[in-house]
Amino acid sequence: MHNNPHFVSLMHIEFRLNYDLYLLSLLIVIIMKAKCGHMTEKSYADAHGGLCRKCHSNFSFLLELEQKYGEDALIEYWYGKILTYPLETKQDVHCFINHLMEFYQQKLTEVPSKKNYIKKMLYMLHSIKEPFDIQTLR
Repeated sequence: MHNNPHFVSLMHIEFRLNYDLYLLSLLIVIIMKAKCGHMTEKSYADAHGGLCRKCHSNFSFLLELEQKYGEDALIEYWYGKILTYPLETKQDVHCFINHLMEFYQQKLTEVPSKKNYIKKMLYMLHSIKEPFDIQTLR
């Protein structure tokens, strides 16, 4: 063993530095832009369909609402939510509508028996996202 206190001190510093670097490596989180456009941890987005925490939480709630109370309750909820959003959150509204449109688009192939219902939902969402001017139709 080394009796030199400076050598022991250097070994302690080297060990402490390696240990601190190891702990730091555990804390490093890769941040990315999720497919919803928000910034999130890569591991979270990879595990939740490319969505950030907020969007995934909103979307999970919608799926649970539909399972518990049916399609009509879901429609009433998201339609009411969209119509009552304050103007400051317009970006959130577009994000929410995009998620719904993507969800219903996917459901078209998964649940062909509900094709008419799903097309109505897509039409409503599209018309909310990009309203048309009745004057242009005349």
